[in-house]
Amino acid sequence: MRTTTKRGLGRAATLNGDGRSVLPPAVLEPMRRYRQPPPPPRSTRKLVAKIFGWILLALLVVASGLVGGLYLYGHETLGALAAHSEGAKATSKDKAVQPIASPTQPATALIIGYDTRKGVDAALGQQSRSDTIILVRGDPTNKTLSTISFPRDLVVPIYCGGSNVPVATDRINSAWATCHPGEQGTLDTVAHLTGIPINFVITIDFHGFKLLVNKLHGVYVDVDHRYYIPPNSGTSAIDLHPGYQLLDGGEALSFVRFRHTDSDLYRNARQQLFLDAVKSRLATSLSLTSIPGLVGALKGSVEVVQAGGGALPMGVIQSYVGLGYKLPPGHLFRVTIPNLTDCGYLAAEVCASPADVQAAVSDFTHPDVTLSQRANCQVIACKKAPTVAKALKPSEITTLVLNGTTQAGLALNTSFELAQAGFHTVHLPASVPADAPPQDYYNSYVYYDPVQPNAKEAAQTLQQALGAGAKVAPLSATMATFAEQAGNPLTVAVIGSSFGGTIVNPVEHVQAPPPKEPAHVRVDPALTQSQIEAVRSQLPFRPYVPTRVEASSNLSTQEGVRVFKPAAHHKELALTFYTGAGNVYWQVIETDWTDAPALRNPTGKYRDPSTGRNFDVYTASGHIHLIAYRHGNATYWVYNTLRDELSNETMLAIARGLNPLAK
Repeated sequence: MRTTTKRGLGRAATLNGDGRSVLPPAVLEPMRRYRQPPPPPRSTRKLVAKIFGWILLALLVVASGLVGGLYLYGHETLGALAAHSEGAKATSKDKAVQPIASPTQPATALIIGYDTRKGVDAALGQQSRSDTIILVRGDPTNKTLSTISFPRDLVVPIYCGGSNVPVATDRINSAWATCHPGEQGTLDTVAHLTGIPINFVITIDFHGFKLLVNKLHGVYVDVDHRYYIPPNSGTSAIDLHPGYQLLDGGEALSFVRFRHTDSDLYRNARQQLFLDAVKSRLATSLSLTSIPGLVGALKGSVEVVQAGGGALPMGVIQSYVGLGYKLPPGHLFRVTIPNLTDCGYLAAEVCASPADVQAAVSDFTHPDVTLSQRANCQVIACKKAPTVAKALKPSEITTLVLNGTTQAGLALNTSFELAQAGFHTVHLPASVPADAPPQDYYNSYVYYDPVQPNAKEAAQTLQQALGAGAKVAPLSATMATFAEQAGNPLTVAVIGSSFGGTIVNPVEHVQAPPPKEPAHVRVDPALTQSQIEAVRSQLPFRPYVPTRVEASSNLSTQEGVRVFKPAAHHKELALTFYTGAGNVYWQVIETDWTDAPALRNPTGKYRDPSTGRNFDVYTASGHIHLIAYRHGNATYWVYNTLRDELSNETMLAIARGLNPLAK
């Protein structure tokens, strides 16, 4: 039975008056599905920005991984170059290897290049020999780099194994074979000869040298004349043509080792000039990504020794490599030992007096950054020549002397010697011993009071009096206590065991430029004019004729005139002259390679008042090594001899005498 109530409820409707249900009202519009509204359209700028952002993020991730990988690989590689051989490990414990206080302080490295005697030589019992011995000093405080190369035939006392007693008197390169290990023997011999504290010892064999040059894709060097020794002649073969050119590893090695027609002095000059060329090459070829490959290639051929051993910190590498990378013009110093004489034992052996060695050491450890500009101003009129700070006189320097060793009476004796040299020495109260706090002082130290005016300058002058091995540092708290008891002198000197007992008369650390002299030239355009005319058609630029040449010079009979390609798309004319001294050469280089590495960073400029020409001057250690004139699409250079034997006035006169070949 159906009721209306149930019917109404079942239809979910209200009831009318008759009890019937009423349906809900119809919908106003058909049913539809809800959809989320689309985002607003993007502009092209926003789309590009988003894509660029994702690319940048990806690059940052890749770069971070690359830098991290290079960093880890760099540390691993530096570890591979650390002392690992028996000789290098022993050398790292030698007292002659001194730690550096920080990478911001001057540091000295001893570079030892040696050969490896293999095959037949080894069977005959021949040992490795140190072929190259060079000290390199980098000073971040004044941004200077100094080098001093020792002739391998220099006769000196030979020291071995950290002993202060020489075992023999022989050629300096014999220390490598005489002592065991050779690295330590060479280190001790050089340290005793110079008195210079050495912070790093770098050994490299011939294979590593060639790898280094090849990894740099060669090094640009001026080959000063024709070098030729055929293979299988009993001496090292060499085949190089004159001119400024790119040398690969094998060619560079034969160039820096050569000494068969000149002497060890010119060999040393080739080595120092090559180091300068490597520095220039590093500045143009070295990059972040190339460093690991460069260093990695040297594994097994190079060892770098520091005090206590271990790998060099990355900060040390960055400081000193960066110094060479950004060296200001005129801040490279090539130092040589003056007045070398024939010893009379064998024809090849040379000797040097202790005074001449110390003079070279003084120039090496105190590079004068004003020297190049003062030398230029001496030849070329300057509006204002650089001034040099005046050194303190010994009488203006007060010092307290302390004994840093167990040798009785050392402080008293040294104080007396300093007083005799004119220094104002002071003393502690009678009840206080003049002994430094217990410490193993190998080098002497000169501490200065930074509060007092001129104290550091006083310490530097006193440092020179105590020898090159002495170091300079500010007063520590302990040393300040001693100074107070002695009336607060400017300096406190602690004498170490390496002090030889002799006071060196201090002099101002101002290197004099070469003496001014008249130009030594003759007028002789016919010497080269016909030869230049003969090659005129091979040159894409107008050649110049040297109308003035050094008075004793003639055109070389071995490729005196040479035309070749020094680099892609460039030509070069090399004119090679020899002086009356014999196997001593200088050159005129003419090329359309206007941005060659040798032409970077001149130390000065000169305007010829008679012709209006402008010259770039390149001076090292006071000597003009290169002078260049630019005109049109070409440059015209005058190169000095390997040892800069042409005077500055002669170099300038030759350059001014370059005249264009008549059309």
